Amino acid sequence: EAGVACYPVVEELKDKLQEEKIAHVDETPWYQKGKFLWLWVVVNAKFAIYFIGSRKKEVLLEIITESFVGWLVTDGYGAYRSRDKRQRCLAHLIRKAVALSGAVDENAREMGDWLLREMRGLIKAMAEGEDGGKKCGPILARLKRACNIGSESEHAKLKALAREILNDWDAVVAFVKNPGLPPTNNEAERALRMAVIYRKICFGSRTDEG
Repeated sequence: EAGVACYPVVEELKDKLQEEKIAHVDETPWYQKGKFLWLWVVVNAKFAIYFIGSRKKEVLLEIITESFVGWLVTDGYGAYRSRDKRQRCLAHLIRKAVALSGAVDENAREMGDWLLREMRGLIKAMAEGEDGGKKCGPILARLKRACNIGSESEHAKLKALAREILNDWDAVVAFVKNPGLPPTNNEAERALRMAVIYRKICFGSRTDEG
């Protein structure tokens, strides 16, 4: 009964969402009566919307419509790639660089440290405000150089990470040109945390309403 009563509220929030300047989006696997679905969340400073469906782009468009002209903060999932105004979560990329920095291969380890240092440096510089922002030019140049070198590596994970950053470069560094943007998608990940805990306890839900 509570689930059914919430339907009109969700629709109202969807309409309000289209007017927001920034929205964090994330998704996590979700089972419903044994069927494999996905739980989506869209969160901003005012509210969070949860939505269960497939992992297809059409489901995302039910929440974030074409009329939304704000910024999306997302991970690297392909369904988000068609959005021009998008900030790619650096936390995901930093975790991969951390893993590389512990690699057995010496070159991969050094390149992982380099990528890690430059991405963390960007975040720190932007956090320092206008003065820090002036330092971003050289950092961006070094980060792109590291990616260009890494993209030609024979080490599979280094090559994959370097190309991942290069292929999504504008979204990775969007927060440098737009200082109001957060560099990570931690808001959406935190919003999903309680749902993930609930999923582990109850193994999903039994009905759409539930």
